[in-house]
Amino acid sequence: MYEVKMPQMGQSVEEASIVMWFKKEGDPVNAGEPLFSIQTDKAEVECESPASGILRKILLEPDVMVPVLTVVALIGEADEPLPDEGGGRRAEGKGTPGPSVSLPTSGVTSLQPVVPQPHPPSPNPKAASPRAKALAAERGVDLGGVTGTGAGGRIMADDVLAAAVDVKASPTARRLAANMGVNLASVEGTGIAGKIMKADVTAAASQPKATPIAPTPSPGGRRVPLSNMRRIIAKRMCESKFAAPHYYVTVEIDMAAAKAFRASLKAFSASFNDLVLFATVKTLREFPNVNAKWLGDAIEEVADINLGVAVAVPTGLIVPVLKQAQNLSLEGLASACKALIEKARNGKLLPDDYIGNTFTVSNLGPFGVDDFTAIINQPDSAILAVGAMKDRVVAIDGGIHIRPIMKITMSSDHRVVDGAVAAQFMKRLKEILETADF
Repeated sequence: MYEVKMPQMGQSVEEASIVMWFKKEGDPVNAGEPLFSIQTDKAEVECESPASGILRKILLEPDVMVPVLTVVALIGEADEPLPDEGGGRRAEGKGTPGPSVSLPTSGVTSLQPVVPQPHPPSPNPKAASPRAKALAAERGVDLGGVTGTGAGGRIMADDVLAAAVDVKASPTARRLAANMGVNLASVEGTGIAGKIMKADVTAAASQPKATPIAPTPSPGGRRVPLSNMRRIIAKRMCESKFAAPHYYVTVEIDMAAAKAFRASLKAFSASFNDLVLFATVKTLREFPNVNAKWLGDAIEEVADINLGVAVAVPTGLIVPVLKQAQNLSLEGLASACKALIEKARNGKLLPDDYIGNTFTVSNLGPFGVDDFTAIINQPDSAILAVGAMKDRVVAIDGGIHIRPIMKITMSSDHRVVDGAVAAQFMKRLKEILETADF
């Protein structure tokens, strides 16, 4: 009997959910054909069957979050007994006997499909992911006071970050707040720089709790349930904004030379976004300290430039990645980028298409946006926000001219990229685009 597992889509992905099954129990399946689709923070991804046979049992219903590598289905022969019927076996190849299937204790615990429970059991405060435990130790967060949002109430890294955000409190105050059920976000600290102390928690716990007044819904309003993609985007963006100290550098670029260069291309076509991407890659080759990521105890300057390209889709925002972009010509980059964007918009991205990014570019120019700031796409240390190119009146050498001007803003993680480095990076990028040095 083959175990079909929830795939691991990246080191930072701890859990996922199935969007839909393409087969029903009892249907024949072939190795390599689509079996189900899952929702990640980037896109909806089709997952292939790992083996040929009969889909004997579906163990996970759609829209239920479970840890990665959880067994979600069983594939076997048509007359092969299921594990709870005795005689179940697992094979490495078709017809090869193996040991009985043992379902993991996390996520799936029986051969009954997993369905949402209206009243889930109280979470075990000690059930936390390794990343969550490490973050809790680093930030002095008592896991006993953290509400887990993972499968079965498991505490995830985002839960710890949310508990630690903007709350300065002593370790004793945190433990006391957890024991007394006091929300530290509602406590006013009397310590240095507003730090919450033990006495503050005790005083807050003695205050009578006000009865909340239920809000009256406005006529015509509606409640929109969160999709899996929207929920994961929210978690990832909060984690990035809360963990990485952002700062922003903006420059204006005269795109006249780039515009003329684009018009001169005969062998192939390239968009203005392609020119920006190519110039960004060229600049990153000169600034390897920007093509880097924060490791906690070190900074890693990544050898390859894997350029993330933000793409808007009806369900949210996804970031497919141009791998080893430093090896692409302008024509090759334009072709690869077009193909990747089409795959993203058609929901055909593979897991490898949206992992491994080292720098990201987000372009809202086609939507008429003049300029904006973007949230860093982890694990990058910077993201470039590109605005619209518009004709504007500018003064050049004492004369008045009309030039195509474009604003770009780089958001940087100050733990990795210092302000002077960001300024030098933007200056060089501006030079490349203004001289059409492609």
